[in-house]
Amino acid sequence: MLPEEWQEIAAVIDNAWRGGFDDHRAGSYFMLLSEYETVQVERALRVLVANGNPFVPAVAEIVSAIEGQDRVAVPTWPEVLGAVRRVLPRYSRDHAAGLAKLAETHAIVASWVATYGWDRLSREPVEDPKYGGAILKRLEDSYAEHVQRQQERQRHGLAVETVERQRIAGPRRVNAAALVAGGAS
Repeated sequence: MLPEEWQEIAAVIDNAWRGGFDDHRAGSYFMLLSEYETVQVERALRVLVANGNPFVPAVAEIVSAIEGQDRVAVPTWPEVLGAVRRVLPRYSRDHAAGLAKLAETHAIVASWVATYGWDRLSREPVEDPKYGGAILKRLEDSYAEHVQRQQERQRHGLAVETVERQRIAGPRRVNAAALVAGGAS
């Protein structure tokens, strides 16, 4: 952002919100926001106006609004439930294709289904008149916890987990010769 462009933005901040916004404060804001494009800062200010805070936004609020423009919002539970109900029956035999379809909604949705287990999720009796509500609540809580874990991973620079859990077939056979000192040579 150029200093001339910042002057216009500083005037908007000074006139649109209550609170002091003198030249020293404007200079500090410019130093911290100069790496962003003018359009990004203007969009962020519009978002902050829509939030309704009557006081001059902090630099951190403006930066959060700028970075929030690039992020895709994590779907709400009703959106996830609708997507899962559409995809689960259609891809009952091809879980990888089903997870890819859910990833179109959001990577975290596909990650949650993979972590929870496709088969396990498909066997949940959510339509049960007596216990269906409790099961849906348990699934919603599971999704909320998963979203928190994945967002924490993203904050640390790690990718969203997308591995589908595999069921272990059974106990492995013990190699008795390996247990004996100097076993089979």
